[in-house]
Amino acid sequence: MRTSAAIGLLALAAMLPATPAQAYEGPWCAYQMDGRDFYTSRCDLPNYEACRAEIFGLGGTWCTQNPRYRGPAEMPVRAGKKKKRPPG
Repeated sequence: MRTSAAIGLLALAAMLPATPAQAYEGPWCAYQMDGRDFYTSRCDLPNYEACRAEIFGLGGTWCTQNPRYRGPAEMPVRAGKKKKRPPG
């Protein structure tokens, strides 16, 4: 019984992510003033058009670029083998 419980716990642990989940940060934030000088924001918007659509028809709202957004990680460029050019 202990062996099956241990196997079950190991299987459950294997399904958990290796790093803690983080909230998605997009490049644009939509802000809305709620009338008491408090602002609510949503910073997971992929582009300016999506931000404008999010706040369409709401008063006291605006869009800005997200200062916390770092963008996708760039893939390193591997140096390939140089081809030898024929003489001449």
